[in-house]
Amino acid sequence: MTKPTKLNTKLLLAAIAGMAVAGLWALFAMTPKPPGEAEPGPAGELRIWDQARPLPDATFSDGAGHQVRLSDYRGKVLLVNFWATWCEPCRIEMPALSALQAKLSGPSFTVLAVSGDRTGKEAVAPFIAANKLENLPVLYDPNLDIAHAFGVKGLPTSLLIDRAGDEIGRAEGALAWDSPKIEDRIEEIVEGRVESIAKDPAKTGAGR
Repeated sequence: MTKPTKLNTKLLLAAIAGMAVAGLWALFAMTPKPPGEAEPGPAGELRIWDQARPLPDATFSDGAGHQVRLSDYRGKVLLVNFWATWCEPCRIEMPALSALQAKLSGPSFTVLAVSGDRTGKEAVAPFIAANKLENLPVLYDPNLDIAHAFGVKGLPTSLLIDRAGDEIGRAEGALAWDSPKIEDRIEEIVEGRVESIAKDPAKTGAGR
């Protein structure tokens, strides 16, 4: 048997390191960590899809034992943010989401902060109060079942959902939601000042 050379060993170690980096964000995001131990995620960007993507009509808890369905918000544009108190980038991002909600929320738009904390309101309520984020509607997905059903690979992830309940955009990683550029983009979508996003032909029955 031939002994591995130093060069081969270095190449092997480099390949292993590359695979580790590629999977780091997903592993970090879906593994609960106490506050202060999480590493910051990558900077995100809001991507708008060329074609709307259908979503299942998921059911959340509102923290008071009531069930809330995604379809309850039909007619509004939604920004659904999946986050958790143990996710440091999420914690950093929340004030910007609160600022966006304060500026744009109304009959046509709202932010929904969906917590993946396993202890639910017990973990979230003190964080919301301490950071004065009471204007954010908080829903709960303690086992991240809905996050997985929506194709979320890491936290934070935000889905932009149109009035019909279809996903029209997504941001993976923390984002400065209160920046003028992002606020203006969302406001354009809410007010219908952008080109219509195509619907999935399989859902609408339209031809290919």
